[in-house]
Amino acid sequence: MQFNVASLLKGPVGVTQRHRLDEASLSLDDAQAERVWGHVTLMRVNDGIWASGEFRASVTCTCSRCLQPYGVTLRFPFEETYYPSLDINTGVARSLPKEAEADAAIDHHHILDISEAVRQDIILATPMKPLCRANCAGICSRCGRDLNHSSCTCPKEVEDPRWSPLLDMLSHRKT
Repeated sequence: MQFNVASLLKGPVGVTQRHRLDEASLSLDDAQAERVWGHVTLMRVNDGIWASGEFRASVTCTCSRCLQPYGVTLRFPFEETYYPSLDINTGVARSLPKEAEADAAIDHHHILDISEAVRQDIILATPMKPLCRANCAGICSRCGRDLNHSSCTCPKEVEDPRWSPLLDMLSHRKT
């Protein structure tokens, strides 16, 4: 997900480039995407390049109830400003603005890499507690059986012995 932006940096403010992306497999450290696709528009702004677009990513999640893997397609917007590390006309090194992150720099060869920002957006778009389906029954907390496929014979009520004095008091109160 790299773009040579030398021509954009030489152009006037407002000039744009549009790109369609379709990455078959993208390993982004802690976010594993089978496929990432979408479009990005690169626009020359006063300080650098503004990248915006929309992406989709096919990722495999693990259901938080039944622990089975399942595929999901994430859809997320993308927007980031990138700053050149060299002045395009003079070749003099430039420092990044204070608000810029280290990965928002365009390298010395005028290559803009959006991989890190896309990786972060995939992580943010991934559900915190993914569910394979809304009515997932999960697994039995005692025997570990997947309750979506079959039921188990474990007792449904789990009584903690520490609660017995309180339960005795409640049962005496009802009588």
